[in-house]
Formats: sequence, structure tokens, C-alpha cells
Amino acid sequence: MPQRPGPSRYSVFVLCAALAAAVGYGIGRLQLTLGADEKAAAEQQAGAGPDLPADGPGPFYVEVGQLMVPVLVEGRTNAFILTQITLQTGSVEQSNLLRRHLPHARNALLQALFGMAGAGAFDGPSVDPAAVARSLKQAAAEQLGPDLVRGVLIDRLMRQENTRL
Repeated sequence: MPQRPGPSRYSVFVLCAALAAAVGYGIGRLQLTLGADEKAAAEQQAGAGPDLPADGPGPFYVEVGQLMVPVLVEGRTNAFILTQITLQTGSVEQSNLLRRHLPHARNALLQALFGMAGAGAFDGPSVDPAAVARSLKQAAAEQLGPDLVRGVLIDRLMRQENTRL
């Protein structure tokens, strides 16, 4: 009896492996989709949507973003101070108000950072982040009122030396 040429064991193995991978990928995607739907349904049932924060005791946060201030020595830029700042408020209304006045908040924070840089606060080998946060909170309170900003959180505070002197 003549033998017919058929698929080799290797090609059958490769086909089965590809099929198993495709089925595994499809099941994984299905589970992710069902898990996201169940999570959204649970959040909606609890009364809070995924994008809407519940207005409670807070705190609420507004990201100011990254601020950069030069450190000048004898009229030349010796270093740069890079900061990433987040402001804390007490309610959704306050955080929305702060977002509307964010350019004023950034201005106050930048002026305070320039003042600290001019006074030599960033000249040493280390900087006290708590002292910087207190100064920035005072500047924000003077610009925006004493009750709007409850805290200044420094996410990043870094001195970058200027290597182009």
C-alpha cells in the first residue's frame, strides 16, 4: 500500500501550539474585559462612578506640575532646581477652584522658589524638603487665601548642576 505524504509531526506540533496560544490569548482578553465590566458595575452600584470622586472629608489633590528655577552665582546659572509639586485641598469645590486659579498658584510657587534660590536655600549639599514645603504653602496662602491650600506635597526636589559653565 502506497503511503500518502502527510503533515510531519513537527508541523502538527507547531499548529497545535499556535492554536493553544491563540485560545489562551482570547480567554485572557475575555477575562480582562469581564473583570473591567464587573468592577465598573460594582463602583456604580456603590454610588461612585470611576471618574467622579466622592465628595467627602477629603483630602483632594491638584497637580501643579514641574517647576524649574535657576540657581545664580555671580550672575551665572550654577544649577537648576527641579520640583514636582501637588497641592492638597479639603473638598471637590476647593480643588475645582484651585484648578481655575492654577496659573496664580504656579506664579506664587515660582516666586517663592526664586526667592529661596536667591537667599541660598539650595546652595548646600542637601535641602530640607519640609522647609521648602512650608515656604511654598505660605506663598500659596498669601496668593490664594489661607483656607484653599491645606498642604504642599513635594513629589520631586532635585538640584541639577549646570555643566555648561
